[in-house]
Amino acid sequence: MPKFSKAGSGFALQVSEKQLKELELEPEREYEIVKARKGLYVIIDRGLVEEQIVRKVDEKILALLENSKIQDRVEERFEKFLNKIELLRFNEMLKEGIVEKFKASEKYKKAVYKLKEKESQSERERERQKGWFVAVKGEGKARELNGKYWRELKEGELKGLKDFDNTYYIFETGFLQECSERILKALQAKKTAGIEEITALTGLEREAVKGACAFLKENGELFEKKQGIYQYIQ
Repeated sequence: MPKFSKAGSGFALQVSEKQLKELELEPEREYEIVKARKGLYVIIDRGLVEEQIVRKVDEKILALLENSKIQDRVEERFEKFLNKIELLRFNEMLKEGIVEKFKASEKYKKAVYKLKEKESQSERERERQKGWFVAVKGEGKARELNGKYWRELKEGELKGLKDFDNTYYIFETGFLQECSERILKALQAKKTAGIEEITALTGLEREAVKGACAFLKENGELFEKKQGIYQYIQ
């Protein structure tokens, strides 16, 4: 059982490797322990909470840019619709190229904010063909991908998910469906198998198998018995 022990001037919560895996906790992530009631405590993943906050902030800013009148998107005026946290994120969006400034004419002193234009189909097809997916580690890279593909993610062309090992996956929706069907078909016969065996059975790339299994686990179609070992749910 987890227990507290003296560590310098404070205390540390000791958790075995087995318990860490069962609880799907990550050693380097920051957690907060909150008392729900006497004898009942809740562990909160601070990183996940922050990610959810960023996502909600992004959604608000994008909605404002899409739905506001042009006069409300003028420099210095648009910023007034944002609180301090939203303003910080908005400035990041400008640096990332998600939001752009434009002037219809040089006679205007101030620019108007707009969302980056969606790339043409031919440009996007050159970048990602059918069977496209990407896997990155780190919140910075994940945020960069979310920014780059926010429109496709919103429209459902792509699906994104962060797994418990801090890997962020983005799949073309059609390819994710294909991977999922092949994995489920393989596991219907085997019932339980590891990543390496599923890779051999399906003929998919190993990283694509890991990512698709993470989506299937999230959807309740697979159960991860232990790290990297999946069981088909009837």
